[in-house]
Amino acid sequence: MAARPPLQDCSRSIVACLYEGIAAPDQWQAGLALLSARIGGQAFHQVTVDARDSSVTDSVICDAAPLHKFDEYAEHYVQGDERLALFAHLREGCFILDHEHLDSRQISRSAVYSDFLRSVDLRHTVCVLQRDDDDSRDYLGIMRPVDHRPYGERERALLDLVMPDMVRAARLRARMRQLQREALVGRAALDGLPRGVAVVDARGRIEYANARAERYIRTSPWLDTKGGLLGMWDTPTQRRLRTALSQACSIAKKADIFPAKNPFATVWITVLPLDTRHVLAGLRDTPLALVIFSVPADSLPLDARLIAQALGITPTEARLAQALATGQTIKEYAATQAVSPETARSHLKNLFRKTGCRRQVELVQLIRTLA
Repeated sequence: MAARPPLQDCSRSIVACLYEGIAAPDQWQAGLALLSARIGGQAFHQVTVDARDSSVTDSVICDAAPLHKFDEYAEHYVQGDERLALFAHLREGCFILDHEHLDSRQISRSAVYSDFLRSVDLRHTVCVLQRDDDDSRDYLGIMRPVDHRPYGERERALLDLVMPDMVRAARLRARMRQLQREALVGRAALDGLPRGVAVVDARGRIEYANARAERYIRTSPWLDTKGGLLGMWDTPTQRRLRTALSQACSIAKKADIFPAKNPFATVWITVLPLDTRHVLAGLRDTPLALVIFSVPADSLPLDARLIAQALGITPTEARLAQALATGQTIKEYAATQAVSPETARSHLKNLFRKTGCRRQVELVQLIRTLA
């Protein structure tokens, strides 16, 4: 019989898969499968449960599992599953072995154990609470074949080694999935804007462009984009764009707005620093900038909801920005919203910080480019 690999080596290989699985679902499943194999499990099932109504919002199932059996479990057995009561007492990063909490008499009388699990030749279960936050929880169950002994000290030791990294990876995975969902909403909002919007790095490499920006890139005579780099046809404007991108992506995080030479009508280019916490930045640390193309022929009314989603600001801040762009003063806005001028000025400071604008006139110009 081949010698079993040391626990530290097993732990490192499992953890490596889980970290790779933060952004890659197949690697996350591979990491869970490797953990299951290393502790002698035959099947695993991970579920994400909504903390508000206990509904299952996501699941990861081992490849070898018959999917119809999980449907059967959900329909006929879940309400009487004794293991769920064990889960209720778990803390994040902890696990329990079912045989330490359920004796042979309880197991023999359990429909879950005697009927359902036996029908798929499974019995002993390790229950893990991988992640627990205010919104949802990640639970993992790994089950052994019915003819195997219960989980023992070696399996417990390996789980103890893996658990801290599993918790970190599960948190990062949940954050990544949230960002992906928010980014889809944010990009949908940008696609609905009457302005071309692109996310680029300091060199001008295009990371994302909404539908209108893509059209400008393909057809506009004032753009000269090559090799995935955003460029302007007019040399002085190109230099101004490069300077603006460099400043927006620097520590100074300075915004800029300038006209682009166009044979038909003036096109205004707005360059904004993109906050690394913005959903469009994902989990990247690389400084990025938001470039907005304002073409007069495309002008449409302001929409506070789209302003908020496009710039990553709050609805209250978007309403203030909208009011200023339509000519209201801070005092007039405060009066219409029934807030103090000091509160309105506080929102204005937050707008400056989030957009990179230094003066109110810059902020107004920016918002008008979105109109």
